[in-house]
Amino acid sequence: MKALSQTQGNLSNSVLIFIGVNLMLWNFITSAEGRIWSGTKHIDRHINARLKEEGIKPSKQSSDAEFLRRVHLDLTGKIPTVEAVVSFLEDGSKDKREKKIDELIGSELYLDYWTRLWSNWLIGRDDNDREQRLGLEGWIRESLAQNMPYNQFVTTLITAEGSVEENGAGNYLLRYDLSPVDLAAHTSRLFLGLPMQCAQCHDHKTEAWYQEDFYGLAAFFANIRFERIYEMDEDGEERVAKRILKNVSKGSVYIPGTHEPIPPSFLDGKQCTTPATKQRHALSKWMTAKDNPYFCHAIVNRIWAHFMGKGFVEPLDGFGEEYPPSHPKLLDWLAEDFMIHRYDLRYLIRTLLNTKAYQRTSETNKSNQYDDLYYSHAYVKPLTAEQFFYSMLESTGFERLQKRRDRGQLENMKRRYLERFLFLIDNGEMEEIEAFSGTVPQALMMINGSLVNDSGHHKARGGLLHHILKTKRTKRARLDQIYLTILSRYPRTSERSYFDRYLRSSLYRNDVLAYEDLYWSLLNSAEFALNH
Repeated sequence: MKALSQTQGNLSNSVLIFIGVNLMLWNFITSAEGRIWSGTKHIDRHINARLKEEGIKPSKQSSDAEFLRRVHLDLTGKIPTVEAVVSFLEDGSKDKREKKIDELIGSELYLDYWTRLWSNWLIGRDDNDREQRLGLEGWIRESLAQNMPYNQFVTTLITAEGSVEENGAGNYLLRYDLSPVDLAAHTSRLFLGLPMQCAQCHDHKTEAWYQEDFYGLAAFFANIRFERIYEMDEDGEERVAKRILKNVSKGSVYIPGTHEPIPPSFLDGKQCTTPATKQRHALSKWMTAKDNPYFCHAIVNRIWAHFMGKGFVEPLDGFGEEYPPSHPKLLDWLAEDFMIHRYDLRYLIRTLLNTKAYQRTSETNKSNQYDDLYYSHAYVKPLTAEQFFYSMLESTGFERLQKRRDRGQLENMKRRYLERFLFLIDNGEMEEIEAFSGTVPQALMMINGSLVNDSGHHKARGGLLHHILKTKRTKRARLDQIYLTILSRYPRTSERSYFDRYLRSSLYRNDVLAYEDLYWSLLNSAEFALNH
């Protein structure tokens, strides 16, 4: 009996321990960290299962330097500082990647970059109306800082009314001059991933969209009006005090060649019976509804493409029969998971960035060297124009050169440089082309531009190379600093050996000129111009 009693006691303790462990596991899984961990595991299982089906061996995990540069470009739009690289590489903690992701998401650099990114997605790079862009960017940044749920973000844009000064979201509607046709085309493409603009002139040739569908959508935007409120300033001059968006009860849209106005209709074929002044609210409610088959799928696909280099559906506004998703079940799961987590964009981003799929190296093996569909390795992405520009500012020490200027002057200078840079590389389609590709003007700017010359000349006081040569006395330290500054990594042994041979064979009387060559070469290298 005593033995039986002892055995029962041991069993009771085991049961209590089992319950305690499982309770701890359940608490972790239901926590924010646990939900992200669960999501990343699900994504990796799905991706790896598909790779196994295709007989593809995935690439190994990226190096710490490769990961850090990639995640900085993807989250902040620029390469990391030298200090950030060294600190990360010296950090021996196992969860340092997860901590770095958490550190960057919501940071000032993150807010700056994703504000610009969303601004480009919403209104393109056209900067003709600076007031509109600044107003919209201010609202976007505040929304991102608050981590506004995505369904609320879109609803606010679609239904904006009242003073544009007080509600900067209204600048999205103003950007398209309140044109029902233009707003229908852009709204369907960005928020639903649908190529509805093709049905503007004729029925879609490959998808089941008709002109009636497109103009029924456009009719939701037919009742917006814009009014300017003027007041007298101190000099007795009339100026615009407020810009007002308001709904009216009259407004019509016609299919070209017809004389009967078309009523507002949802893309599921149902007509809207809401009063005219509330039709945009009805549209946003339909768009963001849980049973809408496009809303969550479109944004998940766009965010996935931003980080992974390729969407499940390509092009991003190609949802339909012609361009089926590469991983339909995973896309469905991600869309549902995004909805379950209350349209939280930061949750979605954290989940994706913590996956092994995202953190793989871009180096391929024999089995995956031709894979451009299954995410067996990191796909190399050309830097966007903005990523290239802000990384160039970081790598040339622009702020060091301008350290005497106040913050306002510095930001204005950056803006003017960026405008000039975008003008030089403009190919006439900047609203659609995200990836940066080199052009002759860009090459000339890199070779002869003041940013490079001022920073890369060994005699330029205050220049970055001058500072490196002055503060780093050994060849090894100088090489380290140049590589860390431009490529965000230490030089490889083979690169150190190559530079040694270059120094020995160089005809330069002064070795510092060889460092100028190295600095210029790295800044103009493919490795610098690519996100890999």
